[in-house]
Amino acid sequence: MIVALVVLAGAVITLIVTAGATTPSSYGWFESALQRAADATGGNAAAIIAVGVIIALGMVALLLFELIPVRKATPLLISSTEEGITTIDQDSVCLLAEKTAASAVSNVRDIRCVVGEKAGGLTISCRASVALGSNIPEVGAELQSKVKDAVEKLTGLPVVKVDVKAKYETVKARLAVR
Repeated sequence: MIVALVVLAGAVITLIVTAGATTPSSYGWFESALQRAADATGGNAAAIIAVGVIIALGMVALLLFELIPVRKATPLLISSTEEGITTIDQDSVCLLAEKTAASAVSNVRDIRCVVGEKAGGLTISCRASVALGSNIPEVGAELQSKVKDAVEKLTGLPVVKVDVKAKYETVKARLAVR
């Protein structure tokens, strides 16, 4: 953030000096570089101004991205009673789905899940890498069933849909050294 502010200040000062609104002598260390910008004419001055504007706009955009908070997913409500509220993070539901799929379903080598919330319950989208030669429809159906059952049983939240996108794992060649 500090670097972006410094670069933004440098771009603005360069623009001001190139436009002739101030003299380069008041900027100490950078006086010689700013003097060249002040002495530029025609196309060179236009190029310096264009680059300065682009850099300044880029730094303003970067600062805005730094200052705007990242929207975090809201926790999912499990129960609300007089004693209090119980919630769970969507990331925790993803972790539960991934660990269930990796341990309970044979031939699943790697899996990544994303949890969404709809009016009727949760939707879980999984991308699975399965062992070469596995029956993908069978593995997909088993994944859907096991993930849905585990999430519903352990969180108490209804699961409306489990989407599975499967692909065979990449087989890497192995070198045999004799």
